[in-house]
Amino acid sequence: MYPSREFHSDFFRPREIELLQCIFNAALEANEIKCNSPEAEALAKRLFTLYQGGVRDAAELSDRLKAA
Repeated sequence: MYPSREFHSDFFRPREIELLQCIFNAALEANEIKCNSPEAEALAKRLFTLYQGGVRDAAELSDRLKAA
């Protein structure tokens, strides 16, 4: 069993990385952003900030990225 997210806040579990990657890829495609662009980097930073801030629901993360 994995420790809680709060205990190891600097580490991401594989399933968390998969979730974030899926949301990131969908946002890139929806906004026609190239993966190696400054816009993609800003999107990734926003996504990680939201996740580290406690937003864990995939739909909510996606919605908040759209609003940004």
